[in-house]
Amino acid sequence: MIDGGLLVFLVVGAVGLGWFLGRRERKRSHYYEMGLRHLLNDEPDQAVATLVTELDFEKDSIDTHLALGGLLRRRGELEKAVFVHESVLNKARLDRATRNMVQIELARDYLQAGLLDRAETMSMNLAEENPEYRSESLKVALQVYEQERDWYRAIEIAQQVTGGAQESKIENAISHYCCELAELAIAEDNIEAATDHLTKAIGHNASNPRVSLLQGQVSLSNQDAKAAVRHFERVLVQNPIYVSESLLPLKSAYQLLADPDGYRQYLTQCLEQTPAMAVVLALGQVIEEQEGSEALARFIANQMQVNPSLRGFVELIEINLVHAEGRLAHNLTLLKDFAEAMVKEKPGYRCNDCGFEGKRMRWHCPSCREWASIEPLLGQDSD
Repeated sequence: MIDGGLLVFLVVGAVGLGWFLGRRERKRSHYYEMGLRHLLNDEPDQAVATLVTELDFEKDSIDTHLALGGLLRRRGELEKAVFVHESVLNKARLDRATRNMVQIELARDYLQAGLLDRAETMSMNLAEENPEYRSESLKVALQVYEQERDWYRAIEIAQQVTGGAQESKIENAISHYCCELAELAIAEDNIEAATDHLTKAIGHNASNPRVSLLQGQVSLSNQDAKAAVRHFERVLVQNPIYVSESLLPLKSAYQLLADPDGYRQYLTQCLEQTPAMAVVLALGQVIEEQEGSEALARFIANQMQVNPSLRGFVELIEINLVHAEGRLAHNLTLLKDFAEAMVKEKPGYRCNDCGFEGKRMRWHCPSCREWASIEPLLGQDSD
């Protein structure tokens, strides 16, 4: 039997505790509201100060902090993202799984901020300590070695990530790492090493057109024109979109073979599969050499009707300028200059994953870091 005094004490204590907890929750809710308002008003500094400094790192607020850190990283506010994630690690009481999750996010912050040593150390330590997060951690480390262009280390790490849904993607990346090493060997005139790297690249992705382009380059350096032609023409089978990257060295190979008809036949075959203006111009040059300028003019005009492009338009103007005089020649020159200026403003390549555009071919997108996602643009917008 509880006496009256004790009962009153318990009731008052319960009411007081409820009031204190309610006040604490209202205060926390107020800070959440203030932080979100700062975010919506594009005031990330105030948002970080409110959400990180004022809020308690309770378990139910960790997701909010992780979301905030991720948002800041995507916005490029890397210093603030690092501050949020480091604050969570240093101030919050986290279970092992949550701590590992925050560490991965922090390693990604370091990576994007260019703090490669920190990103490498944190990701590799996490990969060793927790097998559950090994794959994700190694992917962060892999990006570090890609940025450092440490291709041997990248191959070593990538081979530990293989397996699962992304296996083909990782294998393709390893193939390109081998191609990077092959290019370095070619630059040092070490043909034997280059051949070895390319053989390994085929083992990871036999349909990689970059391998065929480099094999053709190696064969040309060895004066083996037949092998060069075989390698360069394989690109049409692997991925016709990259045929334009093979045309100049392929022409050199056919010249060594003294076989212009073989070159023309191949270009005609290419044109049936890909409407690249580079193929049209290469074939047009052969037609002019064999049949003259009038045949070239007819060919270009016919191609412009099928696949109109600015580069084709410039070529057509140049053909007609040869025979133009006086006012007509002046007007055609002005038109040509205008069209050429438009061509220079347009990108020649675009990443299929992130939309990055550039003037030259890259096998590794500098924006989204994907391999072989950049392709030559075809049609009116590029050619």
